[in-house]
Amino acid sequence: MADLEEIVRQGEGLKDRKLKLFGLRLSGASIMGLFALVSGFIGSLYGGFLLYQKVESLAALDLGDISASMQKTSSDVMRIEEHANAIKIELKKDMTDLRNSQWNLESKVDTKLQSVDTKLTNYDNKLDRFEIKVEQTKVDMNKRIQESLDNPLAN
Repeated sequence: MADLEEIVRQGEGLKDRKLKLFGLRLSGASIMGLFALVSGFIGSLYGGFLLYQKVESLAALDLGDISASMQKTSSDVMRIEEHANAIKIELKKDMTDLRNSQWNLESKVDTKLQSVDTKLTNYDNKLDRFEIKVEQTKVDMNKRIQESLDNPLAN
C-alpha cells in the first residue's frame, strides 16, 4: 500500500513541475497547448496540400474532350429518340390494324351466327311442319284402316 501512496504523491507533484525546453520553462498544460497548436498547423498544411492536388487535377482536365464526348452522347440520345418515336408510330399503326381486324372478325362471326341461327330456325320450322304432316298422315292412315275394317265388302 505504501507503494501506491508514493505513486499518487509523485502524480500530484507533476502538475507543479516545469520542464526546460530550448531555454524556456514549460508546464504540462503549456506543453499540451503547444502540441495542439503544432498539430493544428500541420493538419492545416496537409489539408491545403490535398486541396492543391484537387485543384491541379481539375485544372488538368481536357474540357474540349469532355465537350466532344457530351456532343456525341447528345447525338446518340437524339438518334435513339428518333428510333423510339418511329417504333411508337409503328406500334400505334399495328394496334389500329389489330383492332380493325378484330372488329372485322367479330362482324363475320356475328354474321355467321345469325346465318346459323336463321338456318336452325328454318330447320326447326320444317321439322315442325314435317311432324304435323306425319301426324296428319298417321290420322289419315288410321282412318282408312278403320274404314277398310268397317267395310263389309272387304271380307
